[in-house]
Amino acid sequence: MPVVMICLSSCAAEYCSPVMPVYPVAGKKVAAELENIPYSGYEDFWEWLARVDKLRQELSSF
Repeated sequence: MPVVMICLSSCAAEYCSPVMPVYPVAGKKVAAELENIPYSGYEDFWEWLARVDKLRQELSSF
């Protein structure tokens, strides 16, 4: 047991502040293209895009 305690005492929790990457802005051209994509038949794409937007919102709160 003392050996385990000695080994564990050398392990210290280290705080690393994560560096968040800059989220690329799509811009007006991409927005115009997205407006032309119908919802019907592309449901998976729109669901994925909503998840990406949610992630963007969560990262911007840091």
